[in-house]
Order: sequence, then structure tokens, then C-alpha cells
Amino acid sequence: MYLNVLIIDDSEDDTLLLVRELNKNGYVLQFERVDSLAALEKALEQHHWQLVIADHTLPGFNSTDVLDRVKKSGLDVPIIIVSGTIDEVVAVNAMKSGANDYIMKDRLARLIPAIERELRDVETRKARNQAEQALSHIAYHDSLTNLANRSLLNDRLEQGLVRARRDNTLLALLFVDLDRFKIINDTFGHVTGDMLLQSAADRIRKATRRQDLIARYGSDEFVILMENLESRNEAAAVAQNIIESLLKPFNINRHEMYVGSSIGIVFSRDCDGRGEMLIRKADAAMSRAKSLGRNKYQFYVAELGDESESRNQLEQNLYQALARAEFELFYQPQVHVETGLLRGAEALIRWRHPTLGLVPPAQFIDLLEETGLVLPVGEWVMKTAAQQWSDWLQSGLISERHVISVNISSYQFRGADLVFSVGNILAETGLPAHMLDLELTEGTLMEDTLLSQQILQTLKEMGVNLSIDDFGTGYSSLSYLKKFPIDYLKIDQSFVRDLINNEDDAVIASAIIGLSHNLHMKVIAEGVESHEILQFLAGRKCDIYQGYHFSKPVPTSAFSDILHAEQKQIQAMG
Repeated sequence: MYLNVLIIDDSEDDTLLLVRELNKNGYVLQFERVDSLAALEKALEQHHWQLVIADHTLPGFNSTDVLDRVKKSGLDVPIIIVSGTIDEVVAVNAMKSGANDYIMKDRLARLIPAIERELRDVETRKARNQAEQALSHIAYHDSLTNLANRSLLNDRLEQGLVRARRDNTLLALLFVDLDRFKIINDTFGHVTGDMLLQSAADRIRKATRRQDLIARYGSDEFVILMENLESRNEAAAVAQNIIESLLKPFNINRHEMYVGSSIGIVFSRDCDGRGEMLIRKADAAMSRAKSLGRNKYQFYVAELGDESESRNQLEQNLYQALARAEFELFYQPQVHVETGLLRGAEALIRWRHPTLGLVPPAQFIDLLEETGLVLPVGEWVMKTAAQQWSDWLQSGLISERHVISVNISSYQFRGADLVFSVGNILAETGLPAHMLDLELTEGTLMEDTLLSQQILQTLKEMGVNLSIDDFGTGYSSLSYLKKFPIDYLKIDQSFVRDLINNEDDAVIASAIIGLSHNLHMKVIAEGVESHEILQFLAGRKCDIYQGYHFSKPVPTSAFSDILHAEQKQIQAMG
């Protein structure tokens, strides 16, 4: 057995006796003899010793000094006093001071059993410490990402707040929420979701400072604790780094996935309370960032506290809204540019809250996705719109040329039951498939292009129309666009509303129209609010328009009036 031994003795002969005794019992030694405190301290710094053997009385110092020096070094190493002149009282005091054993030089037969015992004790302590460290790591770290967990975050946050107030330094808390993670997790399964979380955690780690604490706070939520900031800009820079990093595609199991993130930032000087209060405020700021369009960061301001409370209340009410029949559909007409006749309408959900009145979609659409309610609510929208359209068809108010457009969220599109759900609804309502138009965003289709192509092809074979909504604001990849069986491109209203005054918007709108026609697709322009815009679109052979110039979204009864008016117009022409 190899053994690194530090021998503290002023006698070379006594040292050789010790070495021979150890060699005789099978130990292969690497040893050093020192006989001064200076040499002792140097030896303790330069080598890792497994055993210290010390004489009691040495020139200028004794074993008590040795024990003190070893203790200060922090080494967990057995110390055995071997002396020819030590009485029982001294020996007992030495044991109390930290010596593991004392042996008289004329009784070296006791040395080997003592060494073996102490080396076993060291290994036992080492194993116990490793086990305790492992348990401590498990207790304070997330098993999936190996980041800090809530317990460690809360502990470090409270300590950090104490330091920040004591030293008048700046502390920041960043609350990071992955956008669209739930959709991916539900679509591809938890194994893929876990791999995505690990990759996201790694990117967040690389985007932060080395000294920052990163914790996994929830399923797809992370919190970063930043201390000793020079300015608020440091926190903003880290937040931006995280956003940019998470915007890049993730390649998981040969699937290209996009998530993105929304980040709330709060500073210690904005909060007089405990760490829990800081986390809540950072969460409120994150919710504001998400509501502003995602892939943004937002600093906490006082008004967000009330807003967060209101949002939580709205979320609770949302769970009951469907059961209480508080949702209703509005319809916005879609009109043929050339003839001025209705192509149909887009079905748009509205929430008529019993006390708040008509809640704007911007306030609850994100909540539908976050809570998972987008699936049952999305199916309700499709079924209600299809049933209404079928009823109007049976009554003769519309014909089979009229199309009802329904928005399909990413969550619905990735769900395993979309094709089944569409088929079921068409069968139940009796609506011809070609009268249903499903609108999807570019982002939805680009999450997994191969899967998207398969789903779209199946839907196309059923006979429904397919549209890409908000075209121009996402990826606009021509290489993929030509592979999808798309019937319509909808020009996003951001390129339409100001195209008369904005040359860039005019060029983009014209290009999309030309592109669509070359790919044998028709074009729907959203946000048409004036006759001048309509004339511009007509000059570029745009097919269909939608906007306030013709009508805002209206309730069922009002849209019925529009249908009646068109019937009279057609009869008068005829």
C-alpha cells in the first residue's frame, strides 16, 4: 500500500526506525522529514499527506504547535504522536487538541494497528462527506437541468438581499418563461420536452455571468439572481443575451424546434420586502413582456402589481367561461376585390364577462394557451362557426361559395386529434369541407416542417381550404412555402394599413401578391381601412380583402343582416 507520510522529528535515526517499521508491514512510503515550523508549513502547502507522525518535543516547538498548524491548514489527516518522553497528562492533552493517538518509541508494535485504524476512519469520513454532499446537492438542485432549485434560490436570494442592503449594492432578479414550451411538450412528449429544457438551461447558463445563480423555478420557468451590479443595464444586457440565445432553433431528435422567451426584471431597490415578493414582481413583469409580443424583457414598475392580480383573477374566471357559455363568435366579412361580393368571413372569439363586459381578445388569448384551454375553446370555435355556417347554408342565406375561416393555434395544430376533430365537426354539422378555411401562422408551420407537411396534406385531402395568416411577419421561407399545400396567403395588416404613405409597405404588399400568384395561391389583405388602400390592392390584382373599410367584426345577428343585404343586392342585379 502506497502512503504519503509527513514525519516531524529532529532525529534521522528515529525517522529511519519509523520508515523500517512501516516498510516491514507492507507500506511503500513517500515521505518527508521536517524539524521546524517553517518547514512544516511549507510541506503542508506543497503536498497532499495521508498521515502525519510527529515527535512531541522538538527544538523550539512541540506537538501542540504541530496540531495547531495542521488544523489551520484544513487537512483531514490522522496525526499520531510518537515520542520517547511523553507523560500521560501530556498525551491526554494532545488527544484533546486533535491528535489521533500517541505511541511511545519503545512500543512501535502499536504503530501499525493505530495507522490502519485511523486510515479506515479517514475513508469512512470521506465516504460519509461525499454522501452528505450528494444528498445536499440533490436537496438544492434540479435533477433534470442540474440548476439550483427553489430551495437554494430562496436561501441565496434572502442572503443576497441582506448583503445588498448592508453594502448598498444593486441586486437584480430575472424571471424567464419559455414561450410555446407546453405546445412542444404535449406534441412531442415529455422525453423530448426534457431534452429541450436541458438545452435551454445550458443556453441560459452560457448567456449569464459566471457568478450568477440560475434556478429552475417551474416546468419551463427559470430565475436568475444577479448581485453586485454596476447598473441596471447589466441586467438588461443579460436578459437580451438570453432572448437572442433562445430564439435560435433547437435540434432535438431530428426535429427543429422554436421556443423563445419572455423575461421580467426587478431590482432590490424596487422592493422592500422579502425574496418571495421580489419573485412575484419579476413574474408580473414577465407577464407584461409576454403580453407585449414575447421575446422581450420588461422592467418591473409599480402598476404591474395590480395588473398581475387582475390577470390571475382573469385566469380563474377563464376556466369557467366555456361551461357558462360566456364565449361568443363575431364575424368579420371577407370580400372579393373585383366583384365586391362576400367570399365569407373570419370567425373571431369574444368573451362576454358577466361583470367586466366584453373582454378584448388580447387579454385572454395568451391565457388560453398558457392554461391549455386553447384546445377545448379552439374546438368550440370551429364547431360553433361550422354549425352556424351550415345553418345559414340550409336556410339559403349563403351558398357553397361562401367560406368560413377559423384560426388554428399551434397548440391545436400539433395536437394528435386535429385531423380527427375537423372530420368529426364536418360530419356533425353537415358543412361541406370546401366551405371551411383553416388559418395557420408561419411560426406554427415552421416548428416542424416535415410534420406540418404531413398534417396539411391530410387536411387538404379532406377538402378543406388552408391559409397562412399574418404572412410577412414570420419566416417567409420560400423553400418551405412551395412544399405546403396552401390555398391562401393573408398579408399581415401591418403592411397594409399604411401602404399609401409608406413605400416599403407598398413594395412588400405588392411582392407578396406577386409571389402568391406565381405559386398559384390567392391573396387576402387584412387591415383594409380606406378606399385608397382598396384601389391600390385592386391595381395589384389582390383577390380578397378584409378590414374596417367594409366592416369591423360583428355579432352573429349583424352578420346575418350583411348576408341579407347581399342577397337583395344580387337579386337587384339579376
